[in-house]
Amino acid sequence: MQIRNKKTISGPMLEVDYYPIFSDGRRVPTRAPKTKPSTEAQEKYNRAQAKKKIVRLVNANFDNTDFFIHPTYEDFQAPQNEEQARRDIVNYLRRIKTKRKSELKKAKAELAELEALNSESKFIALRIDKLCQKVHKLSSPFKYIYAIEQQTYKTGSRKGQVNWHFHLFATSGLDAKTMESMWPYRINCNRYQPDKFGFEAAAKYIAKDPCGNKSFAYSKNLTKPKVLEPKDGKVSSRYVEKIARERVDDREYWEKKFKGYRFVRLIKKFNEYNLSWYVTVLMVKDGSAEPLNSPNAFDDWLEDVC
Repeated sequence: MQIRNKKTISGPMLEVDYYPIFSDGRRVPTRAPKTKPSTEAQEKYNRAQAKKKIVRLVNANFDNTDFFIHPTYEDFQAPQNEEQARRDIVNYLRRIKTKRKSELKKAKAELAELEALNSESKFIALRIDKLCQKVHKLSSPFKYIYAIEQQTYKTGSRKGQVNWHFHLFATSGLDAKTMESMWPYRINCNRYQPDKFGFEAAAKYIAKDPCGNKSFAYSKNLTKPKVLEPKDGKVSSRYVEKIARERVDDREYWEKKFKGYRFVRLIKKFNEYNLSWYVTVLMVKDGSAEPLNSPNAFDDWLEDVC
């Protein structure tokens, strides 16, 4: 048995995993043969994997120039079936794509006119710069990730009826008011703010599943997280045990080991069956989002905007 060291890079986020494998590369079993995890344990594992996937995809594809959008309905507007709700969000995304194409055409035309003037005006120079940025954004592929959430009214005149909420990451290029104007119901469009809330908060929020009523969809053109070639046998099981016991909060150690990154946290788990430690170190690139100071800060903000 040996230790595998695997690194995954998702935008500004670096995950470093240490876990045991056999000499042929197979993972070491974490439970006895012919045993299955309980339904609760399996569901917990599935939720954790879903969160990890969404966090990675969000960090690999969106930054603070993009949007975090919350389309929903007034209670009297809400469709009473999921099929119609999904149709509404798909139509909304289609309208955004169409609008992006028309705005790109306009921006290119205006840019060509201003560049043809050969003016030394600072105002025109600033306008050209903004148009270049807009053309760059609108020329880039439109990307999105969204979660759909169902809410069932438990009291009042609408008891038993449902409402729907979407939480949507989308690339920018249009302004927030334009993004909001294309959803005919209730909506809030905000800049994605990893610098304010940390690089996991928003993605983890849309991945949580307290009532079993959330699911995801995303565009096919998303950039995938980069998994580097694993290194096997370079560190010992004794080393992994040591970092699990002694380096949990050792920011200085990890930032010296992975230069250019800031330490966020270390996650550790000891497996009683195979008697091995599993360790994951989370880092974020220097100059990127700071970790959350308060675990409730993002939820408080979301409650205000939705």
